[in-house]
Amino acid sequence: MKQKNAILLVVFCLTVLTLHSQEKRGFSLGFEVGSEYVTGDLNPNWNVRQDVGYNGYDYGSTNGTGSSVNSEMSMGFIAIKPEFSFLNNMFSIASGLRYTRMNSVIDHSSSNESGYFFLRDNGTSSISEYYKAKKINEDIDYLGIPLEVTFLPLKYEYFDFYLRVGAEINARFNTSRNIQFVNPDMKSYEAGIVRNVGITSNPFYSSVYSSIGIRFGKGKATKYNFEVLLPSNFLTKNNSSIIIPRYYSGVKLSIQFPLKNTTGAKSDNKQL
Repeated sequence: MKQKNAILLVVFCLTVLTLHSQEKRGFSLGFEVGSEYVTGDLNPNWNVRQDVGYNGYDYGSTNGTGSSVNSEMSMGFIAIKPEFSFLNNMFSIASGLRYTRMNSVIDHSSSNESGYFFLRDNGTSSISEYYKAKKINEDIDYLGIPLEVTFLPLKYEYFDFYLRVGAEINARFNTSRNIQFVNPDMKSYEAGIVRNVGITSNPFYSSVYSSIGIRFGKGKATKYNFEVLLPSNFLTKNNSSIIIPRYYSGVKLSIQFPLKNTTGAKSDNKQL
């Protein structure tokens, strides 16, 4: 439903742009950075024990009571986006190029630096093999194209409030996974463990999102934007081998440099 609404809004704005070519319009170049936190669940293919242990004593205790395995996923991105505004700058459409890094982690929630958790190898052997691991880290890099529509319902002299909906499609160009073992000699088993997990990340990443923001700047001057991303959805699956995501949210900062501000062609008819 959210995907359909985003597509309909984009089509609507493109139609309005065609019908109102006489209105004041502008063009700007934007640069943005952002950070997003993903809410999801640990992929069960990673066979980990949910309690942790310690190498040595922790205030007289050697068990993992009160501690457990922690899993989380986050995304960071930078982008360059030309933006075209119309209808007296009330609406705008932006697209460009965006680099996104997804980071997923499994580690122990204890603050004790010597903490570890047990990782079971999912091999075909009838004998279960467990490894002591401190951390599993995965980084996946994507390069993609966003498409966004922005509506400014409230405009003041020095700042504006806006609503934004968007969609993006990205292609993966790099994947890096690393298991940090308690015993460094176990590093040779890493490739086999990852292979036996049996998960490969999706070569494409796509999502739809919406946000609210505030834009600072007067008239044709440079604009500064602060944006809060509302809970948004992934359209693709298996973008992380560690986390099964449900939705994501975050914040974004951007700056826009105005390039031109024009009006549509005027009628040749003159009143005598």
